[in-house]
Amino acid sequence: MRVRIAVPASVANLGPGFDILALALQLQNDIRAEQRPGALSIDAGPDAPMGLDDPKRNLVTIAYAKSCAELEVPATGVHFACVNRIPIGRGMGSSAAAALAGVLVATALHQAPWDEDAVLDRVAELEGHRDNAAAALLGGLAICAPDAPAVHMAVSDELRAVLFIPDVAFTTHEARQVVPASFSRADAIFNASRCALLVRALATGEHNGLRIAMQDRWHQEARFALMPGAKEVVAAAIDAGASGASLAGAGPSIIALTPLAPEPIVKAMAAAGALAGVAGQTMVLAPRNYGTRVDVSP
Repeated sequence: MRVRIAVPASVANLGPGFDILALALQLQNDIRAEQRPGALSIDAGPDAPMGLDDPKRNLVTIAYAKSCAELEVPATGVHFACVNRIPIGRGMGSSAAAALAGVLVATALHQAPWDEDAVLDRVAELEGHRDNAAAALLGGLAICAPDAPAVHMAVSDELRAVLFIPDVAFTTHEARQVVPASFSRADAIFNASRCALLVRALATGEHNGLRIAMQDRWHQEARFALMPGAKEVVAAAIDAGASGASLAGAGPSIIALTPLAPEPIVKAMAAAGALAGVAGQTMVLAPRNYGTRVDVSP
């Protein structure tokens, strides 16, 4: 049996939606798994970081093996082949995509019963980012409220995400360490109100509201201190006409959202990064209103 998984990139938080909101984007990793005799193995793909051809170090195969253990089936006899397009360690949901792929391969190969939230629970236990996983699985804007099923909604096809992606990776663990453990009532009200405005702006297509809606008082200022140039790139995107801009997830990438021609925003973000001495690339992506695709063949 063969399984092909096409799992998209996702950007979480979007400013105020810390651990709550994430948006799926039209950039995907392709993972193929084929049953064959022998030990569990993986081809991590061209340009993969060193060590990811080891199934004990690759999150795709780690998630697959742990899912098999929960299903009480052997994890041997499967070979994975990966094509990775989502930048690793840049705030675009690469680890959630990997864990989700491994869980879905185990579910498909072993014909296990599943539902969306059971899959998301398993990914969250393995990788920690239910918001990214929900956007990748479901598509569109995912909303992950504690102790409630994940939900999602489509966003306008005219919207574009402009990303400035630094060359240097940054782990979510590092970025999470600087986020305060508690917040004032005023800051809690500020972020809750911005989350409401953000969901409304994306639901109605009134994208000019994103400038205020993507403001944040919980995590970005602390993280900006770790990421030279990040705050300046956000400001440059806004000045160039973006509807709103923020860190992409925990960073170090920056995401700007716009329904307008993205070229001036691309140039402004790249120039601000260069001025700050931060090497990187820019990317323009459409939202993806459908989630992960799973194809199974004999």
